[in-house]
Amino acid sequence: MSDQAKKQNHLWIWWLMVGILVVAGGRVGAAEPEYEQLLVFVQPGKSAVDGHFQSTQLPAIRQVADSMDVGVHIVAVDKGAPPEVTLTPLLVYQNHRGRSIYQGRTTTPDRIRNYIRTSRFVPQGREPNRREAMPVWTLARLNVWAPLKVAAVTGTPPPDYDDQAFRREALEAIARGFKHFQTRDEVMLGRADRGFYMDFYPWRADDGTLFLSLALYSQFHCKEPIFEKKMVPLTGPWKKRQEMFEQAAALLESRVAAHIRQPENGDAFDAVAAEVPVKDWDQLGFPLPPERPRQAMADAAAVRLTPDWALAAPEPQAPPMIQFRFAPPLDNYAGEVKTGRGILNLPASLVLENAAGHIEVDTRSAITMGDPVLDEAIQGSMLLGTRNHPQSRFTINSLSSDGQPIAFGRLSPAQITGTFLLKGKSMPLAAPAEFEPVIGADGRPRLLVRTAFRIDLRDFDVEGADGPAPARHTVQFDVNLAFEPKPAS
Repeated sequence: MSDQAKKQNHLWIWWLMVGILVVAGGRVGAAEPEYEQLLVFVQPGKSAVDGHFQSTQLPAIRQVADSMDVGVHIVAVDKGAPPEVTLTPLLVYQNHRGRSIYQGRTTTPDRIRNYIRTSRFVPQGREPNRREAMPVWTLARLNVWAPLKVAAVTGTPPPDYDDQAFRREALEAIARGFKHFQTRDEVMLGRADRGFYMDFYPWRADDGTLFLSLALYSQFHCKEPIFEKKMVPLTGPWKKRQEMFEQAAALLESRVAAHIRQPENGDAFDAVAAEVPVKDWDQLGFPLPPERPRQAMADAAAVRLTPDWALAAPEPQAPPMIQFRFAPPLDNYAGEVKTGRGILNLPASLVLENAAGHIEVDTRSAITMGDPVLDEAIQGSMLLGTRNHPQSRFTINSLSSDGQPIAFGRLSPAQITGTFLLKGKSMPLAAPAEFEPVIGADGRPRLLVRTAFRIDLRDFDVEGADGPAPARHTVQFDVNLAFEPKPAS
């Protein structure tokens, strides 16, 4: 081969190598380090839970991470896992600032996006969640906890009814009914531990028959129970009430056991076995990543939670702030509240107790059903009467919670009690709610508040929809509010 031919051949090979490098990513030399990582802990082949997660839920999680330039690593725990990893699937985000364990359903990509965005700025604290007098089911490394709510007896309590004594004996009977849950005087819950709320609602008839209704909630969704027994409650004579509470406890415990094995619900998991070796993050090969050379994110020290908040417009990918619909089969009648005004004031401790605030909606312009004809109809005198009653308002009277301050990376359940004003009439209203601080797309804090409630339109002299009762009078509200720090006055 001539020198000229050799030169052309070498040149061709050089250009081929350049082309391959360009296709592979356009970089020559060492790969750029990852500055953000999402570690996904799994147990391949462990159960149907893992198989369904990896085939169905993991692709959506990868899409979220890829869109945010976060590297994804699938980590099987059989060779070892840090002590914080007590179950799978488990998501752990890390950057140079620290690590954060995802607390939420694996079926909610938008919430995972919020989790990553928040964790970028403020990693989770390491303080354990201390609980007292809590039923706990220990599964190897994992604690499954179950707060209990026993309501006061409604209907016709017996003449000698003592509410405090009744609840005390009910809790004792519930403890006897559990097979796996055991009440601990004190328990320190980790970020990966899982909780299920158990509610008991006793009602006594005039003839002494006790009806015991039940509801079971995931810690990640306060609105919709994962199981309830209300239409056909447990029934028995008042004197058998302790046996009924034992039966109710066994039933709810069995529902928890079934729920955590159902792959589709986003709550399911496999506990990490006690014999899995404990390895720290460095031993696992995942030390904290380096800081980006040119920091694009805001200073974490500047991201602070404030006690004073003002209602903000929803971010582009967030759900409407308030959605409403009639009860089935009339749920084709549905709409949303587009805008509103409101404030939320917490004490300096950031604990939800003693909070105050309100939400106000202009009924003339903020409510829509997506059809100008329907919008005009609901503004009329037979429905909302917006000419004479241009405002609807909810005022918080009290808030009860677990006593912990709101914090990044933590979902705070609470019970809101307040007054709902519609068409000039005020009615008391109570509903469960969730409070969750996150970081918005603009790098500023947001406080997300989610709740749901129903109203009977007849209480407000509002004409119902055309259809069967009680659906025509019943409206369900799903509330997803975002508050932003209130500007200093």
